[in-house]
Amino acid sequence: MKRCVLAIVFAVLAPMSLAETSTAAHLDSVTGTARHLGADPPFPVIQVHINALADASGTNARGHVTAVIKTLDVNDRARVICLSVVGNRATVGTEIVKSNDPALVGRGQLWTVVDNGKSGVDRIAGHPITPTPPTVCPPLFFNVPLVSGNYVIHDATR
Repeated sequence: MKRCVLAIVFAVLAPMSLAETSTAAHLDSVTGTARHLGADPPFPVIQVHINALADASGTNARGHVTAVIKTLDVNDRARVICLSVVGNRATVGTEIVKSNDPALVGRGQLWTVVDNGKSGVDRIAGHPITPTPPTVCPPLFFNVPLVSGNYVIHDATR
C-alpha cells in the first residue's frame, strides 16, 4: 500500500518539478545575499538580498531587493521593476515599497551585480536613489567586491 501511494505521489509531483525546472531555465535571474562596503565614507557594511527574475527578453520582471545598513539605520525593501542580464553581469531596477524612511517609498534605484563564479569574488553596487523608479535597466559598470556572501546570475540566452 505504501509503495502504491508513493508511486502515485511521485507520478503527480515529478512532472510538476520538471515543468518548474524547465520554466526556470528560460528566465534571467539574480539571487543571493551578500555584504559589501559602501563606496563612500563612512564605508558602511551594506547587506543586500536579491531575488529577481525576468523573461529572457527582460520582460515580466519580478521579485524583490532588500538593503540593510545597520550603522546608518537603513532598512529598505523594493520590488523589481526591470532586469537586464548579459552573461555574468546584471542590472536590477527597483521601486522602494517599504522603508524606515517614509520619504524613500516610491523612489527608484539601480543595482549592478557581477557573478564571478566559485573562483572569484562577486561584485555589487547600489547606484543613487532616484525620484522615480527606472523604466529600463542599462548596463552599469561601477561595482565593489563583496565582503561575504554570494550572488548567482543566470542568463537564459546562454
